[in-house]
Amino acid sequence: MNILKEQAVVKTYNKLSRLPLGSITAEGWLKEQLLRNKEGMGGHLDELEPDLLGTPYINYNTVKRHPFIGDPADPILAAGWGGELSGVYWTGLIELAFTLQDEELIAKATKWMEGVLKHQEPDGYLGTFPADLDRMVDYNPLGATWCYRAMLSFYEATGRKDVLDALHRALLWFCENWKDHKTDYCGCIIIEPMIVVYAYTGDERLVKFSEDWLDWLEDHTIWPNSVSQYLSDKLPYVSFHAGAYGEDSKNPALIYCATGKERMLKASVNAFEKCLARMVQTTGGVGSSSEYLSPKGAAQETEYCNYSHFNHSYYWMALSTGEARWADEVERATFNGAQGARKKDERAVAYFTSPNQTQASNESSIYGDWGEYGAYAPCFHVACCPTQSVRTMPEFIRSMAMTDENDDLYLFCYGPAKVKAPKLDFTVDTLYPFRDTIALHITRGEGANLNIRIPAWCKNATVTVNGNEVKLIQIENGFTRLDATLSAGDEVVLRFPMEIKLVKVDDSHASSKFPISIERGPLVYALPIPTNWVEYPGNPITPLSEGWSWYKAFPILDTSNCDVFTAYYSASWCKAIDENLSPDEIKVIEHEPTGYVWEEPPITIEVPLYHAKYAYMFCSPKMGETYEVPIDVEGDAKMCKMVPHGCTNLRITYLPRAAKPE
Repeated sequence: MNILKEQAVVKTYNKLSRLPLGSITAEGWLKEQLLRNKEGMGGHLDELEPDLLGTPYINYNTVKRHPFIGDPADPILAAGWGGELSGVYWTGLIELAFTLQDEELIAKATKWMEGVLKHQEPDGYLGTFPADLDRMVDYNPLGATWCYRAMLSFYEATGRKDVLDALHRALLWFCENWKDHKTDYCGCIIIEPMIVVYAYTGDERLVKFSEDWLDWLEDHTIWPNSVSQYLSDKLPYVSFHAGAYGEDSKNPALIYCATGKERMLKASVNAFEKCLARMVQTTGGVGSSSEYLSPKGAAQETEYCNYSHFNHSYYWMALSTGEARWADEVERATFNGAQGARKKDERAVAYFTSPNQTQASNESSIYGDWGEYGAYAPCFHVACCPTQSVRTMPEFIRSMAMTDENDDLYLFCYGPAKVKAPKLDFTVDTLYPFRDTIALHITRGEGANLNIRIPAWCKNATVTVNGNEVKLIQIENGFTRLDATLSAGDEVVLRFPMEIKLVKVDDSHASSKFPISIERGPLVYALPIPTNWVEYPGNPITPLSEGWSWYKAFPILDTSNCDVFTAYYSASWCKAIDENLSPDEIKVIEHEPTGYVWEEPPITIEVPLYHAKYAYMFCSPKMGETYEVPIDVEGDAKMCKMVPHGCTNLRITYLPRAAKPE
């Protein structure tokens, strides 16, 4: 979602604005991933679960049985799940369609949107709760918000005023019917469409409703989601559903966008800074074991939803503050954890994954309430993670460039793409994040200022225009301006030198093992575990169509010359690292691209590691911690290949520290 400044009829205080959906289209490896997603979950989830995902906003149809146990579903629960999960899917599908500029997907999205408009009731209500259900439950605005996000994305891409008008009427239904009623969990995410539509209409009722909700939370919430809680220095573990925290925490910043109240912006900034310090892994995954906020650690799990929830909020923090630093968090999550939890054919994701993962199966999740959450599936019985995965990459792409009030362009994130902006059109030719060079080929220039984000990890960035190095002018909030006027035919080359960095992970609130994570630029590296994918029926609500399956992923052991126990203890991933290793001892190897980047990595590193045969428990499918650290090791350190975390599904990313032999 976004505030398009050219559509705003009132003053808003957001420093930046995203370009309209469809202004940035994917190229290179990004386009290949989106095309795979079209053939995978993105293009087909509504067919796999038609009642749950396809129709709730068209005809109130939704799931008929409880997705866990098979009993008839409670109508309120069914309407709530249908609202949230269907809305998430169509949000992602619309973003996917217009980011690819794919006529087939656009037609599919348009057909759905026409059905949504016909579904709206005469009094303006637009949601998944029929009139005979209680519409005063938290799930009603929560689910409806996802539909409204889809509608706003469609409006951005098409400019169809009937969509905006329908959404305005729907929001006014909540303003009227919920004015004396609020809930304290996640229904308040409806503040987001309220503020965006306020910008487009000037309707003050939407802002008042939103401010009233935040005021109400001060005295009525049991969760850490009030403004005073955000401003405090406390954020207890397991105090809130991680996804809900990721969504709710941006609400004060949204109020700031409408009112300019600095306290509101400060509250959201502090809310995310607390979480980043305590709970975000080097892979970008927010600790969400058992779905609730949890600390960092090798076996601490991340629910896939949170890559999308938090990235979405990081985009809003960038729009609100104008700060480049939020892009570092976006890229960390997008290029590492969010890729490492996807099957590379885009036909399944894992609900829970961790930095270290020796198995992904219906038995492997430590914290999942239902064992299936450790497996890979195209549509879990609770389909939040597959549907959220559809929007992860399109939303990343649409946020790569932003503009300020003068239409000057800010490069926020990097990847191969085409960009059409008010004063500047260009293509981005790059293999970033696997390479440090990004070439911009200008196809239209109207004297625009080009502002670039230099990543926080980068030292000594250089920029050339037509082969000549140009001066970089430091401006506020972490962006740098090129001292050059750009015209059609110019070539701008950005170079962000990447250095190896060894990070001692502070897992003191989980297990106090302090493992080592290896980073280079925006990528985190892992020891890959050879993987055997095994299909199985799983537990979908609707039986899967031909060609679709659930999957277990097991490590491949070489038992050709030994028994299975010996093979495990000699496995290539049973390694430990000298915590005082110099980055200079690590070798970086760039490979000529020969295939899809997340299957055939165009970059690897070689790291001297010791063999630690007792690092991981053989007899359990669950990913346990290394018990004794520093751990005893054998022999001399030998060079071992590590690949980007996102190129794996089974791996060791947090290396245990070695007790080197005397």
